[in-house]
Amino acid sequence: ADSIAKVFNHKLSHTCLLKYQVNSPTSITPVNTISFELICEGEAWIGIGFSNDGQMIGSEAVLGVPGGIPQKYVLGGKDNSSVVPMAAQKQTLMDASIQVTRRGLTVMRFTKIMKEDDEVEIKSGGE
Repeated sequence: ADSIAKVFNHKLSHTCLLKYQVNSPTSITPVNTISFELICEGEAWIGIGFSNDGQMIGSEAVLGVPGGIPQKYVLGGKDNSSVVPMAAQKQTLMDASIQVTRRGLTVMRFTKIMKEDDEVEIKSGGE
């Protein structure tokens, strides 16, 4: 029987809430994954970054723009031209969506494999 994963809520600011849960391997997805839901007030592009050292440059992010589909990006620098989508074969997000609700909230959801080749590993347990 599948156990129900604990959902964590993390208030990022007075306008954004991040919900996430770690998912155990299944017959369909035989690796550890993590599901995110980022909810922010207003209509805007939103994103979540992953870094080995806490720095933006050299990190990776999932960015979403209302009307599009969230994608994985490499953050090579702080200027727009340095933020580039990962190659098509690296776009491995599952169930990725972004929408603006009638109440004016931007909601981005996706599930990501926690350990992927040549990407920042997402570790559970606060590591």
